[in-house]
Amino acid sequence: MKKITSVLFCVILTLVVLAGCVASLKRYKPKSPDEAAIKELLIKWEESWNNQDARGVLMLLNERAELMYRVGNDRKFATKREYVDMLLERMKVVLKLKLGSPKIKVSGNKADVFVDMKLGNAKTAFTYYLVKENGSWSIMGWDY
Repeated sequence: MKKITSVLFCVILTLVVLAGCVASLKRYKPKSPDEAAIKELLIKWEESWNNQDARGVLMLLNERAELMYRVGNDRKFATKREYVDMLLERMKVVLKLKLGSPKIKVSGNKADVFVDMKLGNAKTAFTYYLVKENGSWSIMGWDY
């Protein structure tokens, strides 16, 4: 009986772990048209990064974006124009990006997207700040 209980416990634990791994951006079910558009923007972000398409990444950024980055323990901010040079350097590292299932909070023409991001082997909580202008969403900034 103990052996059956142990095997059953291992099977259940494996299923729980696998269910947690399945959560991904592409499987996310949007609850509104705005969420659907935001999901598409983030999928383009992930695909552009993974294909080392700097132009594609930059097209998703708002012209007034202020983008947080870290130098050691210090947080710094760059404009979209300043980020161009950093982006090219960061893309040389060629780490694959994977976004998890997001939590999206839309308020008027602004949205905050909370998501677990995996870059290479590192995983971190990431927040995108978006704005909707002329019917399209774009990235204004982020925090991690």
